[in-house]
Amino acid sequence: MKKGLPIVVTAVFLAAIVLAQTKPIQITSVVTKNYDGNPTTTFRKGEIIIVETTITYTTDYYYYAYGAPSYSYLELITMWYKSTMMGLTLTRDTITPGASKTFGGGIPTRPGDPTGTYTFKVMVWNGFPSEKGAAWASLADPQTVTVTVNP
Repeated sequence: MKKGLPIVVTAVFLAAIVLAQTKPIQITSVVTKNYDGNPTTTFRKGEIIIVETTITYTTDYYYYAYGAPSYSYLELITMWYKSTMMGLTLTRDTITPGASKTFGGGIPTRPGDPTGTYTFKVMVWNGFPSEKGAAWASLADPQTVTVTVNP
């Protein structure tokens, strides 16, 4: 019985690692900025809202030791006013284990857009669902941030 204990402990440890790593990428930062690059959450109609995100491919010793794969990803940033998508920006790239990447995209507000609260949703996928079919997967838990647009 004592000889089997190390195997059981190892199996439980490996299972815990796999369960903890349900999504390999984390969105570690989402910041809105004005055109000058200053962080802000208040904008005027007609201004460009820059959304700067940082993602990190989190790994641990087990994955470093046995070689984690690189991931090709699609990062989408969508801008919403209530239930209407007002704009989007995206990037495609590849990230390696332990790396972080920063992307900033600008989405303009138009002079005729409504004032109020806008929500930005950041998503990281392995590609568009139409490209991947049944293999489509979300690589990170989505993150949101809100801003106020004034007249």
